[in-house]
Amino acid sequence: MGQKGMGINTRCFPLKLVIITISLFSLFFFQICEAEEEIRTEEKKVIKLDEISVTATRTVRPIIDVPSSVTVINTEQIEASPFERVEDILRTEVGIDNIKHYGFQTGGIKGPIDMRGVTGGITQRTLMLIDGVPQNDNANNSIGWIAWSQIPKDAIERIEIVRGPSSALYGSEGLGGVINIITKKPKETGEASLTFKYGESDTHSEEAFFSQKFERFGVLLNGQYEESDGFYMVEPKQDNDIERYRRSNRIFAKLSYDIDDMSDIFFGFMRYEHKVNKGREFFYGKKEDYRYWLEYSRKGQKLDWKALAYVNDDDKTAYIDEKSGDAVNREERFPVLTWGAELQSSINFSETSVLTIGAAYKDVHFETEYIYLAGDREYEAGGDQSFISPFLNYEKKFFDDRLIFNVGGRYDFIESDNGKERDTGTSKVKEYDNVYPEKTWKEFSPKCGVVFHPDKNTAIRTSVGKGFRAPTLFELYKTHTRRGNVTNANPNLEPEKIVSYELGAERVFFDTIWTRITYYQSYAEELIAGRTVSAKQYERDNLDEVKIHGVEVELKWAATDWLSLFANYTYNSTRIEKDPVNPENEGNLINGYPKHKARAGVMYSDPRILDVNFSYNYRGKRYQDIENTTELKGFSTFDLSISRKLFNHVELSLNVENIFDKKYIFGEYEDYDSVSPGRIVMGKLKFRF
Repeated sequence: MGQKGMGINTRCFPLKLVIITISLFSLFFFQICEAEEEIRTEEKKVIKLDEISVTATRTVRPIIDVPSSVTVINTEQIEASPFERVEDILRTEVGIDNIKHYGFQTGGIKGPIDMRGVTGGITQRTLMLIDGVPQNDNANNSIGWIAWSQIPKDAIERIEIVRGPSSALYGSEGLGGVINIITKKPKETGEASLTFKYGESDTHSEEAFFSQKFERFGVLLNGQYEESDGFYMVEPKQDNDIERYRRSNRIFAKLSYDIDDMSDIFFGFMRYEHKVNKGREFFYGKKEDYRYWLEYSRKGQKLDWKALAYVNDDDKTAYIDEKSGDAVNREERFPVLTWGAELQSSINFSETSVLTIGAAYKDVHFETEYIYLAGDREYEAGGDQSFISPFLNYEKKFFDDRLIFNVGGRYDFIESDNGKERDTGTSKVKEYDNVYPEKTWKEFSPKCGVVFHPDKNTAIRTSVGKGFRAPTLFELYKTHTRRGNVTNANPNLEPEKIVSYELGAERVFFDTIWTRITYYQSYAEELIAGRTVSAKQYERDNLDEVKIHGVEVELKWAATDWLSLFANYTYNSTRIEKDPVNPENEGNLINGYPKHKARAGVMYSDPRILDVNFSYNYRGKRYQDIENTTELKGFSTFDLSISRKLFNHVELSLNVENIFDKKYIFGEYEDYDSVSPGRIVMGKLKFRF
């Protein structure tokens, strides 16, 4: 079951990429020379506070009227980003941190997104939605994370980021916040494109996109195939290390039908498949994900309805090598089935008073099986988890909409049952066959907030809320082993809990400068982390008390109609306040999250010449463990995106991630360091029809 080596690439640019780059810039400057000279009329681009969000309150609201800190990344910003993956677009936003580079492939195309210091290694504590459908599987979050690359960039209408605990409306998972990726709806104006990419490590992809509305019926289709030789992600390179190659394909479809002028229905489907290597010939994985969802909505003058049903069917297989690295030791299978439904209604009592009520149900089935290729050892684990959750949210406006009150809450009844774990053991591993008792939790998560508008260009907001995250089936029932490191399951884990408040203000100056500053403070209990039991032995456990506080500062300046600048800075401190099991950890920073993070950049846009996006990124030092014994240094990187539209139907672009080839460290181990792949250059050719 070995894997064929993919060949070794140097860090020099491949010849084909050099040819593409030269051709690209030749076409750029050919177009510039051919363009007629025009006298530019200098006009200032006006910043308007009219972006809307459907995620923060489960209803359509301008984000300036929402008591939480909300960011909307619109279609224009998504297209201008130098990054192709959603996780990379997100990590540039204030208050968000991504601890892994996609090149690692350890989670395939997955990576954990942390928000506002609610972290703890690799566990996912940010709720991710696609069109309102939960993507966190409640089973594999400790290693499975979120399948970001299943979402085509061309199909995204906008990305909504709501910071702070979201359990009052969305239940478990969203301790740090919620991210909702909203896909495009087919429009009467048809859109079709073919996209070809080529770049570093012989990476290439081919993608097709089509969207069209035919009277009441609409269809959106996307398909992509991607292949890459991958990167070396360790230094010094070990004897059995190879590049972490990737092969993936994706299908995304969305069908819509307008029942009448007030109601519509749509069906969504996604299929994602990959095969990836994790750094050694016999250490690799395969994954196949299916997503189905059906939504009905009706908008009325006084009453709005929305019904949603979904199925997430995931199947992951990991092939783990022997310690010698010369053969496959075992095959690990992780099938997960999640299904659920939601029903909600918004009652518009008046233009100043709205009540949203609803209920959600979710069911998760998880099982895992290890197939050992040598010997008679057997291992299996599994369990089920269900959620029943009514919720409500009420908004009231006063004084000509200058003062807005918002209050909401959700009650979650969670049941975990059928928990089991069995290992026939070896001469060094004790045999056991455990059947775990049923566990239930009841959590009520309230939230309230106030927004005040001294004038139309200013918002002052404050809010307080409670959040929680139930232990996943993986954390409860699954022992995890990698390279001799064993993390034991713990069926006695309790839900993580957090109480958080924030105070912030935003304002537009001179119609061209927007700024926002937010202070937040959180008190968390029972955060789940891995405790060191002995050398290479760990156990999942609840930390007693963690205190988080931080400041987020954001600035945007529309200098002219063709030039804009931006900057943001995040200060965050997440410290262990109380730990009776290991008191020496008290006062330590939690692992994996930097205290300082900043980003700044400039965007130049002139369709006659070029679109340029240049950005600077800084991520401060952080610790690898909760004992704070291993410090990972901070680092800075620069990214660049250049694009040019030709003949109205052709677009050429060049994206450079980490321009100066900075090799920064993700983790330090006994024999090696996990490092970034350095500079990544990608060229893209897109045909629009």
